[in-house]
Amino acid sequence: MTNPPPAPPPDQPPASPPEPPSSTAPATPPSSTAPPEPAPASPSAPPSAPSSASAPVPPSASVPPSAPASPSGSATEPKAWAVLADERLPGFRRLAPKQRAVYATVVAVIVVVGVLFAYQANVLLDRSTATDRARSDRQAQQAVDREQAAFVSTVTPLDYDRDLPEAFTVLLDRPLTEGEQAGLTALTGDRSEVWELLKPLGGRVVEHASYVAPFEDGNENRGHAQTFDLNLNSDRAAGLTINNMTAVKDSCRVPTAQTVVTLPPAGAESRQGLLWDLTGGPTDEPHGPYVLDEGEPREGQLYFRRNVVELGNGQSNMAFRIQPEVSTHTCEWHIVASYTDTTGAHEQRIPSGAGTFTTEAIPSQPVQYFERPPTSGWGCLGAVTQQDCPATGYIRLPKPPAPRPVPD
Repeated sequence: MTNPPPAPPPDQPPASPPEPPSSTAPATPPSSTAPPEPAPASPSAPPSAPSSASAPVPPSASVPPSAPASPSGSATEPKAWAVLADERLPGFRRLAPKQRAVYATVVAVIVVVGVLFAYQANVLLDRSTATDRARSDRQAQQAVDREQAAFVSTVTPLDYDRDLPEAFTVLLDRPLTEGEQAGLTALTGDRSEVWELLKPLGGRVVEHASYVAPFEDGNENRGHAQTFDLNLNSDRAAGLTINNMTAVKDSCRVPTAQTVVTLPPAGAESRQGLLWDLTGGPTDEPHGPYVLDEGEPREGQLYFRRNVVELGNGQSNMAFRIQPEVSTHTCEWHIVASYTDTTGAHEQRIPSGAGTFTTEAIPSQPVQYFERPPTSGWGCLGAVTQQDCPATGYIRLPKPPAPRPVPD
C-alpha cells in the first residue's frame, strides 16, 4: 500500500491535470529557436509536486545507464601474468610485441649466465679448498681417533664347569672337616665329582704344567698354572701393530692355602696358547711368552720373535689362551704390550689401570694333602682323620721344580 502524495501548500493553486496525448504529431514550429515542448506525462503517473526551479529536464538529457559489467572481470582487472610481468620485468607491458620478445630473451640470457657463473664459481672454490678441507678433516679424525685407547683387553677366567683339565689341583684356605674328608675319599676319582664337592667350599683350580718341548731360549723351568683367555680388540680407524708383550711381576708371596687336593695326570698334557714362565720369587725375571701348540714345530718358540698382532683399521680381534706358570710363590703381575701406530712407538698396560693378574702356587707344606693316583685309591697326608687311605704310602708332598738358569 502506497502513501498519497503530499498536499500542495495553501498559497499555490493546484496543478492542472496534463492534457491527453494527441493522436497526431504536433506541427513543427516555424522558428528553429523555439524550445522543445516537454513530453506529456503518463496518465497513470501521479501528479508531481510543483517545483520552483526551471522546467523539467527533457528525457534526452537524462544520465545514460551504465554499461553492464563483464562477467569475467577482464575488462577492469589486470591479468595475473601482467601483474607478475610488472613486478619481475618493469616496463614489459608498455613495450611493443617484438620488443617484448627481445626484452624477455635478454632477461633469460642474463639469468642463465648468472646461474652458470655462480655454479662455476662454486666449483672453482670447492676445488681450490678441497685439499685444505680434506687435510683438516683427516687431522680432526685422527685427533678423535687417538683420544680413545689403542686397544681394549678383555680377560675371561676359564669356566671349569665346562672346561675342566684332565689333571688339576684344588686349593682351599681351610682344612676339611671330618665329614668333608669322608665325602672326598668316598669318591672314585671322577674329576667332575671332585670339583662339584670342593667348589662350594671355596676351592680354586690350579692346572699342572703343560708339557712343552725344549724352549727356544733354553729355559726348562716348569710350574703350575691358572689359565685365562685374553681378547684384544681395537675400535681405532687407524691400524696399529703389537710387536711384543712382556710380563712384569708386581709382587710375589709364599702360598697360603691349607688344603691341597690333587688329581695327577696319567701322562703328558698340552694345551694350546701362550705360556709365560713366572717361576721363582719376586726377583726372578719372567720369560716368554712361548708357543703352546702340541705336535707343531713352532711349539716352545718365543711367539713375538716371528709374530705380530695387527689391530684397528677393521682388523678382527685377537684371542689368546694365556697360561702363566709359577712354582714357589704366588705372584701378582701384569703385561706390558709394546705397539706402534702412525705417531710412533707406545706401550699399554694389560689389564688397564692398576689391575693385575694373580697366579697361585701350590704350597709345599699344606695342613692337609689328598691325592688320587690313577691306578689306586686316595692317599692322605697331614692333619687328616682318614687313616685308612690306601695310597698314603705311595704319595709325597708336592715339591716345586728346581729353578734352572735361563741362557741369555
